[in-house]
Amino acid sequence: MKRKIIFIIVIGILLTIFGCKDKTDPYQIINSGFEDGMTGWTTSMEEPDLIRTDITYDGHRKYMKEGSAFLSTKSLTEGIEITSSPFKIGGLGKISFLISGNTLENAYVELINHETDEVLLTADSELYDGIVFVDNFTRVIWDATPFMDLEVTIRITDHDPSGYIIVDDFDAKIESDEEHASYIDDVLLRSGIKTDDLLMSAEHYINLYKYRINPETRYTYHVMGEMGWINDPNGFVYFQDEYHLFYQHHPYSSMWGPMHWGHVKSDDLVKWEYLPIAVAPIVLDAGGGAAFSGSAIDIDGELYIIYTENWIGYQHQVIAKSEDGIHFEMLNEGLPVIDESDLPFYANPIDFRDPKIFKHDDLYYSVIGSRQINNFGQVLLFSSANLMDWEYVGPVIQGSINSIYKLGYMFECPDIFELNGIDVLLMSPQQIPGHRNTHGTVYVTGDLNYQTGMLDGWTLDQIQEIDYGFDFYAPQTMVDDQGRRIMVAWMQSWNRSPMTAQYGWAGAMTIPRVITLDAENKLIQYPIEEIENYRSNIQSYEETVSGMVDTDLDGNTIDIELKFYPTTGKSGITLFGDALGNGTHVYYQDGYIYMDRTDSMNGRHSGDFYNITKAPVQIQEDGSIDLRILLDRFSIEVFINGGQQAITSTIYGSNATDSIYLFSEQDTLFEMSHWDLVVE
Repeated sequence: MKRKIIFIIVIGILLTIFGCKDKTDPYQIINSGFEDGMTGWTTSMEEPDLIRTDITYDGHRKYMKEGSAFLSTKSLTEGIEITSSPFKIGGLGKISFLISGNTLENAYVELINHETDEVLLTADSELYDGIVFVDNFTRVIWDATPFMDLEVTIRITDHDPSGYIIVDDFDAKIESDEEHASYIDDVLLRSGIKTDDLLMSAEHYINLYKYRINPETRYTYHVMGEMGWINDPNGFVYFQDEYHLFYQHHPYSSMWGPMHWGHVKSDDLVKWEYLPIAVAPIVLDAGGGAAFSGSAIDIDGELYIIYTENWIGYQHQVIAKSEDGIHFEMLNEGLPVIDESDLPFYANPIDFRDPKIFKHDDLYYSVIGSRQINNFGQVLLFSSANLMDWEYVGPVIQGSINSIYKLGYMFECPDIFELNGIDVLLMSPQQIPGHRNTHGTVYVTGDLNYQTGMLDGWTLDQIQEIDYGFDFYAPQTMVDDQGRRIMVAWMQSWNRSPMTAQYGWAGAMTIPRVITLDAENKLIQYPIEEIENYRSNIQSYEETVSGMVDTDLDGNTIDIELKFYPTTGKSGITLFGDALGNGTHVYYQDGYIYMDRTDSMNGRHSGDFYNITKAPVQIQEDGSIDLRILLDRFSIEVFINGGQQAITSTIYGSNATDSIYLFSEQDTLFEMSHWDLVVE
């Protein structure tokens, strides 16, 4: 009997605690984020299909929802009312939620007095501009303090057959100032306004406004930002069976500004997927702050990036890592791992940037661009056993008064690697007197001494330009799973304003190029073979030309293989051409391949110095020259005799100027294959 009494008492206590207590918080909405479908909500229709779990709309633009589910009336063709469970206004008296859609005048969210059905507050989406549907969620914060402890409901109404409403993440129990402040920050973020969370600010801004960029004004197969400015390639790496490419990015403008790291990935180096902004400045205010260039390395399945943080002109190196290659955490609490205290006395700490990391034997190394205190450039080598503690090894290469006309001053974006047992150094010298771009890109070969840090065996005469065009800078390389050394560079120039800025973006990357050394240690570069998978509609042309001939071929997103047998005078091809023969001219004359883009600049950057360039070439044994030419709306890349030389330039093209002509001052045989490049 005693045991029975004890059992009854225990059961009573449990019923008192659990059975008799209201399981529902009276100050919160049941299923406020629609994660449990329509539980807790009632509708004026029978079993409507309202719950969505999409991540993006229009195939790429993010909803920026919370959780996995949200409510949308987009699929409905008749009116509906959706009502929440009753709740009381409590906490700070604030109610927050996400809203979007084409709401026009008859789709909205209301706060309703549950007893009287009086409408207390109303909100609709402010993003729809009458032309473009923008389904990014924005956040609303209602001040419901006049209705404290009143029992209310949320009513979602869509009485517009041509409109719809999308909602998510209702929170009717905001109990702290910190929670309220976080919602205020989210309001700003989702409105494209920068907050202290610089990484999230940039990502939200892009997702909110990238719809403004007309797809017809974008490249089709070259990496570019979703909007805004980009420059140097960063963190080019093969990681978890995919190619990752980061880039200097200012999403808020088509002009250079405080740098972030944009991010794309690909499985074939042609079709790229945009990923979230990877890096934002650690500190940003009127005094400076920017995440400058750097590199990446895969260590035991984790991706490490080391890059330059710029602060009031002084530059130091920081490091972060990622398990998925997408989301990064700062190491060393974001503090420098290499700073001015690690520099030799002859280095200027104001210019100290662009670390390229690699491993040799059991140590990690980094080459970093620098300027000497005498103002000439240099590349410095550092070593580390753990990526956190670095030691200065020595100067890889240093400029002087004797090298000024080849190497100018500050050396940016160095990269060093081995090909065929030879060490190859790439770098981008600045302020080269008389250079067509002011800043250049060069390479030199030698033997890197890991004890002294010096590149032995090089001479000034050996330094060569990598690309002879107007728009090639800051190349970076990586090795993929096929053992290929692949290079990509910024396809733009510093000293000229980008012509595409009017379209809301500026800057792009070159086509990735496989690089090798020939028997004389000359750099050979050629487009990755994967681009050939996107060729279609082959057309062939063969003719002996004297004068100018219309090939009846056209296109501004094409791949051309051209062989011709020049004699004396000019002979070549006109691209982006019109009926008058204007266009971008690529031709041979007196030992050089010239590119003349004067007609394709729409009057911008006038003068031969900014529009005509040339690369030295040797005619092949059979008397021919081979050209591989890739066009992509605003760019032209020319590879000469299998990649012995390259010329890369941007142009100002249009669909009205895409004809192709051949010309020669003497009878010249031309053989051409022409493909459309279709990358969707």
